[in-house]
Amino acid sequence: MMRPNRKKIRPKSFFQHFIVVATFFSLLIISSYASEISFSVNTVIPDNQIDKSKTYFNLKLVPDQQQDIIVTLKNDTKKNITVEIGVNPAKTNSNGVVEYGKTNIKNDNSLTYPISDVVKGPSSLVLPAGSSKNVTFHITMPKESFDGILLGGLTFQQKSSEVNQSDSKKNTTIQNEFAYAVAILLRENDKVVKPNLSLISVKPGQENYRNVINAEIKNNQAVLLSEVKVDAKVYAKNSKKPVYTSIKHDMQIAPNSLFRYPISLNGTEMKPGEYTYHMKVTGKSNNQSKTWQFTKQFKIEAKKAKALNQSDVDVNANTNNTNWVYPLIALVLLVIVIILLIIVILLQRKKKTDSGKK
Repeated sequence: MMRPNRKKIRPKSFFQHFIVVATFFSLLIISSYASEISFSVNTVIPDNQIDKSKTYFNLKLVPDQQQDIIVTLKNDTKKNITVEIGVNPAKTNSNGVVEYGKTNIKNDNSLTYPISDVVKGPSSLVLPAGSSKNVTFHITMPKESFDGILLGGLTFQQKSSEVNQSDSKKNTTIQNEFAYAVAILLRENDKVVKPNLSLISVKPGQENYRNVINAEIKNNQAVLLSEVKVDAKVYAKNSKKPVYTSIKHDMQIAPNSLFRYPISLNGTEMKPGEYTYHMKVTGKSNNQSKTWQFTKQFKIEAKKAKALNQSDVDVNANTNNTNWVYPLIALVLLVIVIILLIIVILLQRKKKTDSGKK
């Protein structure tokens, strides 16, 4: 999911900020892939919508209140299509982007009310050719009152088997799978909730088959943290100079979520040893900035480092490059030595020949 440039958009409050991001998110999916998706999605904005000019759901309800919300799906093709539907809690991916679709990121244990428990709807439906259908989602607010927000997304995606078509002549498979996502935000009051971050763990790992140092950050409050900046450094034991550094900004951390922040080793081998991790995190919520400082000791075991280095594609590429460089250097030196020997032999023969003539 791409996000708007924070330098150009400066909302005055948390909810204005969320409106900008969520609206941009919805429009991005629709406008980018309209020519490739077989159906369209439109929200039916209810009367109690906080801002009726927005296309996502932003509702204020009371404990145990029930309400239906409607999304209209339209099939403009000449074939029936099957649309798979999901309701997902908002989560934070390793790029600091809030995910509204289905992911492998686990729910944090501080998420008392996952939006998938509060909002219920069909898991799929068949959309006849040239028709439109209303999809109803039923909201049942928790009986116990809560402060802050519940944040998530409704996703709509055509069934994979209908999208992926094999080309027997070219022996290839065409895969074009896109999904609409409509953000949904629920709250019961306007009480200001402050974010609370903590550094849960630091350990070696991989991101896209490349070595990284992963730091897991936790936001255990029901509030979205925006304009997040992270400055992270890793120091070897008894060293004052960092061996690995990473600075990133313009990120977000979803309410009640875990954020795995990776520091890339940039193709270098992971070395076993004892390390110290320093991290500074700055973010904004409810139009207020806050900064956290974390320090944590961790260890990289030799066995773990070896395993990660063997599976790191960049480390292997560098190793392979080195493997042919040294033999090439040896070959060049051998050729030079042979040439020098030939020159010496020829000079000696010439010297003998000249001596014989005298």
